[in-house]
Amino acid sequence: MQEPLLYHQLSVRTQQELFEKLSTELETQGIVQHSFLGALIEREAEFPTGLPLKIGVAIPHTDGTYVNEDRLVFATLERPIPFNEMGGDEEDVIDVSVVIMLAIKEGKKHLSILQKLIESIQKEGFVEKLAQAEDTNKMKTIISAYL
Repeated sequence: MQEPLLYHQLSVRTQQELFEKLSTELETQGIVQHSFLGALIEREAEFPTGLPLKIGVAIPHTDGTYVNEDRLVFATLERPIPFNEMGGDEEDVIDVSVVIMLAIKEGKKHLSILQKLIESIQKEGFVEKLAQAEDTNKMKTIISAYL
């Protein structure tokens, strides 16, 4: 898989704005199709991806049919934005500061990468270090060490 796309202290106010920014970037690079954004928003509404950790994390993703080329996107946010909790009720909202978006074509690969990511997220220090990284080079070093 190609190097992940990294965004340090991304300034967005809403989930919609976040999804638009990242999807547009992926589409511009030919990684996803134009329909990726709509599918992403739809899936997140039905199956939220916020994880209730010390520092909130979300792993938005959608079906591989909208993906041309596998890629992970890591973004730290300038200020947290609300995401609904994975497996939670509608009122279970998490302030998310770290976003890991998946654009993976094949279902089996998608699941194995998702499992690997969740294992990494559960490791002591990964999310905290990522959230506190000074720049994208530091983010890259942290991601390499944990994934």
